[in-house]
Amino acid sequence: MHPILLEVFGIQIASYGLFMILGAVAAWFLIRLLAGADGKKNGDISLVFLICVCGALAGAFTLRPLMKIPEVIINWEHFRQMPVEVFFSYMLGEIVFYGGLAGGIIAMLIFCKSYRIPIVPIADLFAPALALAHGIGRIGCFLGGCCYGKPVSAAHPFAVIFPPASMGAPAGTPLLAIQLIEAASLFMIAAILVLVYKKTASRIKGLTVSLYAALYSVLRFVLEFHRGDRARGIYGPFSTSQYISLALLVVSAALIFVIAKKRKAPVNS
Repeated sequence: MHPILLEVFGIQIASYGLFMILGAVAAWFLIRLLAGADGKKNGDISLVFLICVCGALAGAFTLRPLMKIPEVIINWEHFRQMPVEVFFSYMLGEIVFYGGLAGGIIAMLIFCKSYRIPIVPIADLFAPALALAHGIGRIGCFLGGCCYGKPVSAAHPFAVIFPPASMGAPAGTPLLAIQLIEAASLFMIAAILVLVYKKTASRIKGLTVSLYAALYSVLRFVLEFHRGDRARGIYGPFSTSQYISLALLVVSAALIFVIAKKRKAPVNS
């Protein structure tokens, strides 16, 4: 709707980038709020957060090019005729949330393992903030016109029409405002995770982050059926994100099962 939200000293600031920054800032404040007094004493949290942000950015820009490699190999005769700038724009012009999630996790694991920082408590602490940041980022998607929904009737209560200047959404066509639906859902997940963290973090390690993975994987799997941007990759009946969601759901469900089983296990005296 508003791909360029601000212009400062002649420099245009894209809505998507601005809301990514706002999401990161909001996530940091929520982390500090949840960490409380213990967080103020522990400088590791600040450093791990910065490391995760860097890893997330690297992963977000890396996953889509990796996914496109098989397509380029299969259709090499077509791609070899592209101008170099068009080819690199096609390969590098998109970012993927799951790539960012993977990059952030890998960065956290490497850093925390190297400096013997407990990983699970920090993962629990970061999970609500991640959902919050992602929800704010989706508002940036809506303003920019990327990650758009399927065509719907103009009378649909969640229909939106994007202008020609949008990042990818077809102009003049009523589309489902899937970005706002996902943002609202993520804010609800963040609220649930905050409550779970406050009630269980000191007693049940790993529950908050496992619950985040389970809830978001289900949400993303369902919402993908209503996305209209085919460029994200469709393989067989599902998109790339749906395959990742299924894998994430299996892993998170297994973790929740193990946590529950440990809680029920009798304590040997």
